[in-house]
Amino acid sequence: MKERIKTIVFWILLAFTAAAAMVTPWACANKKENNSEKETMVESQEAAEGTIVGDGAGLNNVEFAKSLDGENAEKPQEQAERSIVRLDVQGNGAEYFGSGVIWDVAEEGIVIVTSRHLLEEGELLRVVLPDGRETSGKTEGLCQVKDIGFVVVPEDLPEKEKVNGASSDAAEKTMLVVSLHQRIFDTLDAESPLVVLGCSEDGVGDEARHAVLKDKAWFREEFGSDIMVLECEAKPGMSGGGVFDGNGNFVGMLGGGSGNDAAALSMETVNEAYEEVFGRMRSTEEY
Repeated sequence: MKERIKTIVFWILLAFTAAAAMVTPWACANKKENNSEKETMVESQEAAEGTIVGDGAGLNNVEFAKSLDGENAEKPQEQAERSIVRLDVQGNGAEYFGSGVIWDVAEEGIVIVTSRHLLEEGELLRVVLPDGRETSGKTEGLCQVKDIGFVVVPEDLPEKEKVNGASSDAAEKTMLVVSLHQRIFDTLDAESPLVVLGCSEDGVGDEARHAVLKDKAWFREEFGSDIMVLECEAKPGMSGGGVFDGNGNFVGMLGGGSGNDAAALSMETVNEAYEEVFGRMRSTEEY
């Protein structure tokens, strides 16, 4: 169970092989049938000021993270761990898992961003939240070229309780929507402290790796986007996890890796995909 981790040619190519695949132009397949729902979503800019999002069932324990003052090693990781989820999926006769990041909050619920390849050929069984709760989720949109997909967790979350994968104090921690900081993102270089977070088979946000930025914008025409190249070992199941800077801000989504090299899609690329699916973008300048 959960022994088969999906692999795709996309990330083999990103592992610096010379092969190149021909792909179709950028497109995003939104599974929502009623586009008018986009206009009813909660405005991210208002929530980005750090207020608690809603006080009704399910969302009263979700806040928007803030950029931390000063770069350090421990606090950014502690904050980022509260934004990581595990996604359990079943497909082709086997159960597998991957990671996701709490990206935003809409009236429908909590919006999770993850890797498209995790969702496209399987059925989402459950979402394990940072505080250990298990809940259902709905695949809301898959990008056809970029390896990005979105899941929405409904508002009616189960009561808090300890489950496998949650740390002893996880149930007491507030879940966080990741912070985005454009000015800090623009200054990232090889000296910037970065941490990559994903999930193990039975854990949530428990796989952590320090990373070095080798290339922030390696453009691949056949994939239609820039790729962040990291010096970092990524384990199977970490795909869809987050890359965070020394201030705790989300800077990219891990896609996969080979050896000591890993590839991620930048927060700007994720934001563009979010607009394609939901018709809106997260604010990156309000910090």
